[in-house]
Amino acid sequence: MTPVDARERGAREDDVTQLGRSSATPAGGPLPQKRILVVEDDPDLCSLLCDLLNTQGYRAEAVQDGAAAIRRVADACPDAVVLDVMLPEMDGFQVCQALKFHRETNLIPILMLTALDSAEARQRGLRVGADRYLTKPFEPDELLRQLRGTIEHRRSLETGKVRTHVRLQMQSDAQLREQLNDLLSELFRHTPLPEEEAARIRCAALEMVGNAIEWGNRKQKDLTVSISYELTDDALRFVVADEGPGFDPSHVPHAANDDDPTAHMAIREQLGLRDGGFGIMIAKGMVDRVEYNDAGNQVTLIKYLRPAPSTGNGDPAEEKPTGAGA
Repeated sequence: MTPVDARERGAREDDVTQLGRSSATPAGGPLPQKRILVVEDDPDLCSLLCDLLNTQGYRAEAVQDGAAAIRRVADACPDAVVLDVMLPEMDGFQVCQALKFHRETNLIPILMLTALDSAEARQRGLRVGADRYLTKPFEPDELLRQLRGTIEHRRSLETGKVRTHVRLQMQSDAQLREQLNDLLSELFRHTPLPEEEAARIRCAALEMVGNAIEWGNRKQKDLTVSISYELTDDALRFVVADEGPGFDPSHVPHAANDDDPTAHMAIREQLGLRDGGFGIMIAKGMVDRVEYNDAGNQVTLIKYLRPAPSTGNGDPAEEKPTGAGA
């Protein structure tokens, strides 16, 4: 048994005790007969989780390893998954990624449970698309609240006719862009866009993530970049937000601009910055719209899958002001 396994196993007696003491009856209550798949290899904890969920009006089903979870979901998609991290052969991170990185199972809410409470473990859970991440031991009321929140979020996505939705948080480390690229490759494969066009949009998205890491968060590894990807019948939206102070996108002297794409070069040389400055200009050439929030630390890339909406007089909707990227 590895040290990680030992920590996980050692926490389970406390988990069982916490659940055994609970008589949780949260206000509002869940909708009846929502089907919840519990993936937990500890028989006692698995049984208690199922009992807790069944008493709250859910219909709990259980499997004890990751491969079985993938097969069960393929047979019939549950309304949510309660997923342990430390599983035999295929761990919870791998199961989560396998479900979240495919459109057919992408919207299934996943609540991850683990005794690993390190920032690294939490970041890994968020990077593979988990909707919630709950550390052991946990209060039953909190588990039920988090589970209800994931199911309500899925309902809101389906009401908005969202077909694919992933929200990730990544530390400001350029190496994590490789994982993001894997995600984008899989998700874009399921869009109706031609492969070449999807590749251009992926390039624009990666450029904006690079800007958020390098310029927004100034490469500080303790800061995160939030990435949200959403696909509807009408459009593909990709939102990147950093924890930096933001900027005025209409005035970035060291960045390229449409009027004079090379004017920024002298300024970059004076400031000792590397060559570049074409980030947002590149993105604007690859998507239909580029929008910034008021603070300037969140950018939205939009590619319409149908004709772009108009202003009502037949003209295309006017794009919000944007500057050229760092």
